[in-house]
Amino acid sequence: KKMFAIWKKSGLFITVCWHGFLLTICDMVRSGELMKYPIASLKKLMDVFGPNVLYGYDIKCAFEKILLQSSLANDMKWLNIQGIVSAFHRHAHNQLCQVQHHPKYMVGAGKEDFETCEHIVKK
Repeated sequence: KKMFAIWKKSGLFITVCWHGFLLTICDMVRSGELMKYPIASLKKLMDVFGPNVLYGYDIKCAFEKILLQSSLANDMKWLNIQGIVSAFHRHAHNQLCQVQHHPKYMVGAGKEDFETCEHIVKK
């Protein structure tokens, strides 16, 4: 029994488009919410959609530092993968982070709040 306890699910990590369609889904096992889930999801989005992907993530500023040290760093630069901090979470970040990662300053972000996952989970 103990051998299979490692596969206990602790939640889901999802990515959705702004229309609310599910793009990726990962079972988060006991390890909790680690960076491996968003990295795997972003890799899948890069493979499927190619260049010029804009994503929102509540800890994008920390996530970007990890990405730039990962094997995806060159592909991200080459494919012009950009991220922003979502609307609700950006208020918890310092001012410099808010300005650097605010959708207002990202071409193509429009008036999207990048909280679609939060809206889906609440339903």
